[in-house]
Amino acid sequence: MTIRIKEVLIEAHNSIRLVERYYTPLCRLYEIICKKLKDENIDKEMKLQMAIKAVNDTASPNSLVPTLLVFGTYL
Repeated sequence: MTIRIKEVLIEAHNSIRLVERYYTPLCRLYEIICKKLKDENIDKEMKLQMAIKAVNDTASPNSLVPTLLVFGTYL
């Protein structure tokens, strides 16, 4: 598998739209997960991973799920 990860700064000019598009749903999901799991002994990193997984498993407006595209379920 040839997967390349490209890290960009939040304020990078060429990535502002991409970051803004995922910022609101990610923050909302993170807040919900923190509220639901406040009594559990789960660290912040694991809660953030749960929120990112939830965003990636949510269908976009064109009905595509990013996780399924990555693993080849969709052609």
